[in-house]
Amino acid sequence: MTHLARKVLKNTAFNGSSIIVSGLGGLVFTVVLARLLHPELFGIYHLALSVALVMLTFTDLGVNRTMTRYVSHALGKNDKTLARSFFRYLLKIKFLLATLASIALIILAKPLAIYVFHKPDLILPLEIVGILTFFYSFMDFLDGTFVALQKFQYSTARSMIYEISRLAVIPLFVLLGYSVYGALVGLTLSVIVVVAVLFFFLAKRYSYLFKGETVKIDDRRVLRFLGYLTLSTLVTGLFFLHVDAIMLGILMTAKDVGFYKAAFSIVTTFIGLVSITSVLFPVFTQLEGEELRNAFVKVFRYLSIFAFPCAFGLAFIARPLIQVMYGAEYLPSVMPFYALCLLILIVPMDFFSILFDSKEKPEYPAKVTVVTSGLNIVLNYFLILRFGLLGAAIATLTARYFGAFTLGILSKRVLNIFPGFDSIYKPLFSSFVMLAFLYLIPSPKTLLDGITGIIFAAVIYISVMLLIKGIDKEDMIYLSAVFGQQERLKKMYSTVNSKLQRGGK
Repeated sequence: MTHLARKVLKNTAFNGSSIIVSGLGGLVFTVVLARLLHPELFGIYHLALSVALVMLTFTDLGVNRTMTRYVSHALGKNDKTLARSFFRYLLKIKFLLATLASIALIILAKPLAIYVFHKPDLILPLEIVGILTFFYSFMDFLDGTFVALQKFQYSTARSMIYEISRLAVIPLFVLLGYSVYGALVGLTLSVIVVVAVLFFFLAKRYSYLFKGETVKIDDRRVLRFLGYLTLSTLVTGLFFLHVDAIMLGILMTAKDVGFYKAAFSIVTTFIGLVSITSVLFPVFTQLEGEELRNAFVKVFRYLSIFAFPCAFGLAFIARPLIQVMYGAEYLPSVMPFYALCLLILIVPMDFFSILFDSKEKPEYPAKVTVVTSGLNIVLNYFLILRFGLLGAAIATLTARYFGAFTLGILSKRVLNIFPGFDSIYKPLFSSFVMLAFLYLIPSPKTLLDGITGIIFAAVIYISVMLLIKGIDKEDMIYLSAVFGQQERLKKMYSTVNSKLQRGGK
């Protein structure tokens, strides 16, 4: 188990670096672009991007995760020939889907802009993101290949190249007067650069994926898995991840989309920082029985310890954070931001979906996603009309909580894997104590006031967790074992106990 922990830690370190670079770089980029374009044009940019991300659903249809699952499983058995066979088979499917989706978006750009969104200014942006869709789909596929290889250092490299290139190119194009069009062209160029670099490293260092004989794979087994992921991916991509922004674009103004996306970008950055699902997916495919159960419970618990106070602390500094980052004109983002912060609380529950996929049971998350997405669409329609931006946030929040808890119940029944309730109620209770402290102190007038309050609140949170044994000696020993220091820590505890006993005598 210690060997597994070290392996996960190494991958998590690289993945964490990638997430930090991607999250912070993306946040800086969003802030810069939001200030350059202002709410209305920023909304047009994100509306076009949301449509592109929906079309990316058709370039994936579960192919990326299917490839990651079967290639990592084959490599876990040290069968490079089988891994190569899965990789090539799914690469052909990816190329076909990417080509068709890209062409379709370019053709549909004009009718979508005029008849669906009633915004003629969207025509050229949608045509540009049609090209972006093709290359972006391969960037995700190549990134998924390195995940299957468990070489997360390349994900870090990908994030660095992508963030640096778009931060260098896109603001320049906007400042030169190309506005939204320049931003989307710059984004496309950045993606092309990343795809070229990733492909170069993959072909050079893991050439066995491209060269050599292949074997016949079990098509029916792969297509069954892919079929359920296709359903899940279609519903998630079309109606779940982007439905709020698209429905805001249809029912309200482009400016409202800009406000909503400004809030959502901050929250998703923090969600990325506390999530390591991509690290554990290939690991879970290689674990069984009690070993899998123990790994899941520990990871769930540690993520909960971090995610709960993060959500409450972020909400506490919402207003000064948005004002400092985006400017006073984006203050309408504050109300949806409060609700969206609660999405961070269910980050640990994302692992239920990963569990089912890793054990070749994708039908469960697929069916739950269908029901959840239908709920999300209905809630979005009525709540946006009633509450505007806040309604979109509440709809997303409600639907995702419903899906997460449903998958948790199914995990208990089908896989007999479920975290202890102390993994939830202890950090939740400590977070409420922390929140009570935050309410007692004056509301932050500046970002510095908010950060100072959060530091004191963090001390209170940790103290309460120690008091109610939400964090204990076993956690310290386990984490020390990850770093190879288990024996040293045990000796330290033994020495301290001996001194205490002698002192007692």
